[in-house]
Amino acid sequence: MKRSVGVTISAVIVLVGCGVTFVSCAFMALGLAEMASRGATPQFSKAAGVFLVLFMLALAIWGIATGINLLHLREWARISVLVFSGLLLVISLPGIVMMLLVPFPTPPGVADPVLMQRVMAATRVGMIVVYGLLAALGGWWLYFFNSRAVKDQFGNARTPEAASPAAWAPAAVGSPSPKRPISITIIAYISLIGACVLPVVQVMHVPMMFLGFVFTGWKASLIIMGFMTVQLLMAYGLLQLEPWGRSLAIYYFNFAIFNSIISVILPGAQSRFDEAAALIQGTTGLPASPVKFPIWSGLILGLPIIAIQLWFVVTRKQAFERPHGSSAAQS
Repeated sequence: MKRSVGVTISAVIVLVGCGVTFVSCAFMALGLAEMASRGATPQFSKAAGVFLVLFMLALAIWGIATGINLLHLREWARISVLVFSGLLLVISLPGIVMMLLVPFPTPPGVADPVLMQRVMAATRVGMIVVYGLLAALGGWWLYFFNSRAVKDQFGNARTPEAASPAAWAPAAVGSPSPKRPISITIIAYISLIGACVLPVVQVMHVPMMFLGFVFTGWKASLIIMGFMTVQLLMAYGLLQLEPWGRSLAIYYFNFAIFNSIISVILPGAQSRFDEAAALIQGTTGLPASPVKFPIWSGLILGLPIIAIQLWFVVTRKQAFERPHGSSAAQS
């Protein structure tokens, strides 16, 4: 089937975005090298900067492979765009809420406070516009690449599964395409990415808030390892459409909701949150930030995302009840 204009435009957007990401990585790497040569960068900032560059580089490589294979109508590239769309929404929607609600006080000692307030207001509006565009793009891609007409284009251009990166994802034996719902695939890969980031958090000795209390040292490491293990198991179980994977995801998201709420409503929650922020600044060697984040902002940012994932896992029960060799509707 002939490739539609929408697929072509999407591929171009992906490739252009990856090109911009590559340029950003180059500038970030040069900046890190310059700061390292001066010896004025805290060790934590160096490690965080290197991780961010490598992470962005990996995303750019993933995006380039996806964009090229979109032009060739590879099915795995369509799935890849849908996963990336979910990541866009997870990042951009909380970003919009944060820009709308979190106060940005004028730093002390500014020569012209009025001008600085205008600059910060313009920055806030600009960030809201950027996050809004990213959210709109992610939402449109989720709708567009899950539509029947687009599915048919990729369905008629399938290549053998073993020859494409789709073979990397667990799927039904002998099936020409993934049989799990798209929503479950997105949730599984978000969990997998989160589990891969957690070891970096542990290496940097960042304090953890758990059930409303701040933990450091070996206790924080134990909590991080626990979350990482659960997320890895959950991602595997969801990708394999195992009933235990769905049950684990339901328990995990319900606990995440409880943990988020209890961390906000317990007496002294804000002071403990400020304590954790101060510990992070002390651990990383970063200066104190003039922006004070209210603890309820994390609840507003994270709770809807957790609830949406829980809803998809609960309502896609039928996909987990079918035999692995039978087809399941994409959603």
